[in-house]
Amino acid sequence: MANLAVPKGSTVLVTGANGLLGSHVAKQFLEYGYKVRGTVRNPEKVAWLPAAFEKRYGQGNFELVQVPDMAAEGAFDEATKGVAVVVHTASILTLDPNPNNVIPAAIKGALSALKSAYAQPSVKRFVFTSSSAAAGPKDDSPNSAITEDSWNEKAVNIAWADPPYGPERAGAVYAASKTQAEQEVWKYHKEHRSERPDLVVNTEYFIDNDDAGRLHVAGAVLEHVKDQRIFGLAHTFSWDLILEIFRKNEPGKKFPENFSNEPSQHPVEARDKAEQYLRELGRPGWTSLEESILETVKGIQEAGDKLQFESYSQLGPRKDAAAGDKST
Repeated sequence: MANLAVPKGSTVLVTGANGLLGSHVAKQFLEYGYKVRGTVRNPEKVAWLPAAFEKRYGQGNFELVQVPDMAAEGAFDEATKGVAVVVHTASILTLDPNPNNVIPAAIKGALSALKSAYAQPSVKRFVFTSSSAAAGPKDDSPNSAITEDSWNEKAVNIAWADPPYGPERAGAVYAASKTQAEQEVWKYHKEHRSERPDLVVNTEYFIDNDDAGRLHVAGAVLEHVKDQRIFGLAHTFSWDLILEIFRKNEPGKKFPENFSNEPSQHPVEARDKAEQYLRELGRPGWTSLEESILETVKGIQEAGDKLQFESYSQLGPRKDAAAGDKST
């Protein structure tokens, strides 16, 4: 990689480093020669994470720090000291249908990390993980494209409609929280952009987790990638496509009938730009849906009895396909 905004060996802060996406982001920075400081709520509960990275990348390249409440004032002040990049993957994930309980907290958590980054003179880049849920098309017509200026205003309107707050509103509230948190991040950055770091925002659709991690690396270290949204929208997909992959690779097994659902037809104009960033990092392009799913199946099969656990918190990093936003 040439023309790096951040030299190899620099320290990168990854919030929510024990999450599905956060762990893959940390892994990719380590793969590309960076040191990683990860934030978690309770380091004692994720002792497996530094042990796994130390075994693979050696001592002194990964550390965990505690941030018990990311929405607290100055929550990331200590964690950001001395780092060159802040990658904010952590987010509030809840199905609470009351927007007052979700959206303000999501905004506060996002701005907390950004403000801490702005306060540290060592920070050169801030990468914010958003979601495909934040970037809806302008209307429901098939030709309505998703662009770098697209926002899911429909979800925002549904989320903030008058009560009652029934369970059917939970999805819209979640999407609205991602939309408005990202909008507030951009607003703060534009008001203070002359003062502090470049900003890159990653969104997701279907994307292999390692590719998602690599795009965070691209947003952090490629010199020409700054002040923009990166659309990690590798491919559209449906559950019927996934069933076809299973049938093709396991012809002797029975699977459910198709759900008769179709993948999104909305074109994503910024998709090719993200794929080019992967190539600049030495990759051939997107990892296919089939390859990603088969790697997931292989990992589960190889794990075997090791997958006997009491809670998901006991699982270490794994490679699998991801749809939409992945955060902790």
